[in-house]
Amino acid sequence: MNPTRRIFLLRGLSLVAGAVLGGTLAGCGNIFIPKHKVTVDAICAAGVAKPAGLSFRLVAKRSSLGQTPVKIDVLSACVGAALAHAGMFEAPAIAPPDLLIEVNCGQERAPRGVDPTARETYLELSARTNKGKAMEMSREPEIWNVRVSIQGLTSRLEQALPLLSAVAASYTASDTRFQTLIEVPQNNASIAAVRDAAVKTLEARGSGTPPPAAPTPASSAVK
Repeated sequence: MNPTRRIFLLRGLSLVAGAVLGGTLAGCGNIFIPKHKVTVDAICAAGVAKPAGLSFRLVAKRSSLGQTPVKIDVLSACVGAALAHAGMFEAPAIAPPDLLIEVNCGQERAPRGVDPTARETYLELSARTNKGKAMEMSREPEIWNVRVSIQGLTSRLEQALPLLSAVAASYTASDTRFQTLIEVPQNNASIAAVRDAAVKTLEARGSGTPPPAAPTPASSAVK
């Protein structure tokens, strides 16, 4: 997918699109529940259907992850749980997947003199078809890309992964057209389901490093 598209198309905030596309995550919008403000940038090739029912394999984008201190096991468990919650399933180790999904995440440093709480924490998923039956890498065209982010996280990136993974999975094979801001209730059921499934996966692997509790949306006004 052309990376320059984001630069030229995704400058504004479309709250209407966010309310529609993020409806399954936003819930009924109880005015007394704090909300996470999540920025979503989703691009999809024409004619690509939702990936529910397809198998996937996660591929880490090493060039970026190497610069970000993140526990890879927690990252893969959260993203895998979110994609499974959206109707996909992880391909067995001996079988080629339907999709190869590259995972990228990080925390951008705030410029000097700017409040560190303004820094962005993001997760990006990029999917390619796998008609060639590759096991770990595909040279086929990217069919969809989704990047989600929050601002103001002062703790480790892992704390935001259940939230970011749940939102990203809900926007697979979607095109927001513009950078979109959605509000996700702190008690959202999808986030809790992703975290619980990730914990079970990590326990089964013997990792012993469950994702921490979701961040408190301190920067999100209660509306």
